Amino acid sequence: MAAEPDEQILFPGVEIEAYTVRPSALAQAVALAPTLGALVDIAKASGVGEILLGFMDLLGPAQGGAKESFGKAEKEVLSVLPGLIPKFLPHAPKILSVSLGASAEEVDRMDLGKATVLLLSVVSQNIDYLKNFFGPGATRLPKAS
Repeated sequence: MAAEPDEQILFPGVEIEAYTVRPSALAQAVALAPTLGALVDIAKASGVGEILLGFMDLLGPAQGGAKESFGKAEKEVLSVLPGLIPKFLPHAPKILSVSLGASAEEVDRMDLGKATVLLLSVVSQNIDYLKNFFGPGATRLPKAS
């Protein structure tokens, strides 16, 4: 049996649609920080931070796959999804390009189904980081005094 490279042991990934999706490296997180900041602003403005955080709680590693987790949160997520898709979708190509190491042109040619599966995989592989980024303090609007 061949030994696994250290990178695969430390940062296990999943194979999805001919791509390996792994937890983000520091350089990827830095490259995506402005995009994630914009998504936090959208979540705040839309008032959906708590729903998204609840959805992310379902995506923990012990909870199984993203599709099963989405089914558990389906009613709440579907109630806000129509308003969020047009706001979140423009950020998808950057997230996929940086996370997969794919060119912008390659990502632009992906069909929506494939892109969705890959985005869910990126989220599930980086769920702890995203929970901190989108956590309750990041998504709540300050209360008026």
